[in-house]
Amino acid sequence: MPSLPTRTLFTQLVDDAAVFPPGNFSLSEAIDRRSARRGTPASDFVGPLLLPPQLVEEALEDHSGLVITVIGRKETPIAEVITGAENVADASGHALSGVEVAAVDGWEAVLDLAVPVAVEVPTGAAGRALLPGIAAQEGQVVAKLRTGSTPTNSVPSVADTAAFITECVEQGVAFKLTGGLHRAIAHTTDDEDQFGFLGVLLAVHAALLGGDVAASLTNRDKDSTGSAIRALSEADAVTARNVFTSFGCCDVLDPIRDLAALGLI
Repeated sequence: MPSLPTRTLFTQLVDDAAVFPPGNFSLSEAIDRRSARRGTPASDFVGPLLLPPQLVEEALEDHSGLVITVIGRKETPIAEVITGAENVADASGHALSGVEVAAVDGWEAVLDLAVPVAVEVPTGAAGRALLPGIAAQEGQVVAKLRTGSTPTNSVPSVADTAAFITECVEQGVAFKLTGGLHRAIAHTTDDEDQFGFLGVLLAVHAALLGGDVAASLTNRDKDSTGSAIRALSEADAVTARNVFTSFGCCDVLDPIRDLAALGLI
């Protein structure tokens, strides 16, 4: 039986975006699902619960102890994100793991919270142009790219995504992704080409070595992808995850099931 890859590669890789589209779980369902996973092997792979500011107050009434990242979208006032984050930080029994905001005017105000920050940048050259400013924050801020389609945006192209990953590696900027990454391997859903999260991990590894980033993103072969993942050393895993910190997923069991089906966990 082939050896398993190091668990470092997948630990807290999947952020819990259950309350966001397309999952749209109620807050109580999202919390119940987290409680059901607590103490199981699956819990190792799942990061914080992602919540918009308007759900924070209700979430803090839960007594199970939540680790929360407060999410601001482009239309969310930065002041609301800050208030929600402060409420989590001040709540007994809960923990604030960070905030995520769009790259709108005044986003820098969240830096005063002194917690990890993810800034969502637009696709393409406009987003890559913001990376030097993120790099200047010396590790407090990571870039965030939306890899799933929305009513107003399509899945970013392979070329743009590869350029984003390459630029992040070159500038020493860590990143997270959101949307579209339910599956481990690149695939097509509803006539849209989607990236796989294992392809992203291997694309980061390729970028670090000066290899073909786009080829890793587009590889749909399960066997070669699985073999490449198994070949990563502990040092490779740590380095790749220092760049690709996590991705948001509305049903965290989807990617975990894929890893199990591929025999990687």
